[in-house]
Amino acid sequence: MRKINKLLLAAGSLLLSGGASAQRATPSPELQNFTEQRIRHQKTLGLTLGSYALANIAVGAVAAGQTSGETKYFHKMNVYWNLVNLGIAGFGLLGSRKTLVGSETLADAVKQHENMKKILLLNTGLDVAYVVGGAYLRERGTNQPDKADQLRGYGKSIMFQGGFLFAFDLVNYFIFKNRGDKQERLLLSATPDGIGVVLPVR
Repeated sequence: MRKINKLLLAAGSLLLSGGASAQRATPSPELQNFTEQRIRHQKTLGLTLGSYALANIAVGAVAAGQTSGETKYFHKMNVYWNLVNLGIAGFGLLGSRKTLVGSETLADAVKQHENMKKILLLNTGLDVAYVVGGAYLRERGTNQPDKADQLRGYGKSIMFQGGFLFAFDLVNYFIFKNRGDKQERLLLSATPDGIGVVLPVR
């Protein structure tokens, strides 16, 4: 009797693991669409930020050599700042290319979606800090006449770049949230068999 129970238990385990593998290999069309939209949005973010960075680098490099004083430092900082932006954009694009649509489970897709929202919100907080930091540098220029042009130019550039990134991150957060959250709720409300799913999202 024990041998029969063991055989039944082993057979049940194989069936369950086989079913789980099949589910992982062939996600539902809704899940695939959910993942595809996130990846497309990430690529759009990377391409937009990368294009913005390249434009700033090109304009800043030329303008810095043709201007002087505060304006020269403004353009120089635009170049420095956007070299970092270009690196971030490239890193994001590489990450999105590595993600395979059919490889994500429901839990993976939900986790990635929630992480993306957290990152965009965190970035908006950092963007505010950039603007404040730029304002601080500009203010310091009034107290240091020997470095006034540099501090004011750098400060204005950082304020400008921080303001752009704040708008960029906030707009994309709301686009990402409004579109993705609806799909997420539908996916979590029921499996293809109509069985409710509850996943802790933190």
